[in-house]
Amino acid sequence: MIRIRPARESDAAYVAATALKQASRFVRQVDRDELALVVRAMLSSSRIVVACSEADEDTLLGWAAAIGGVPWFVFVTRELRANGIGTKLRLEVMRGRNDQAGERGAHRQHDAGDVSSLG
Repeated sequence: MIRIRPARESDAAYVAATALKQASRFVRQVDRDELALVVRAMLSSSRIVVACSEADEDTLLGWAAAIGGVPWFVFVTRELRANGIGTKLRLEVMRGRNDQAGERGAHRQHDAGDVSSLG
């Protein structure tokens, strides 16, 4: 089973690394260090939720980020794509803006870690 939960500080390195890797595939004309700064700024301004295994919450299967309730990034590991995980992540990160109860109601900021050294 899959569980969707708010991102934790311990998730930051995985989130930053996958965001930078995916972004660099689409934005080839921008210097990698400059792209890392942009990714880090966007992640630090985002509400982030992750998909994990119910059996092991430290094993991340994907994540989604939104700013102001608008999703701008959804990532799911290749092996698990086309199983509805991305849709669940997107809906949860969007739902958080209007849900005033619990952590989902808060606009949470997460340190994206030092993405400039990722290779």
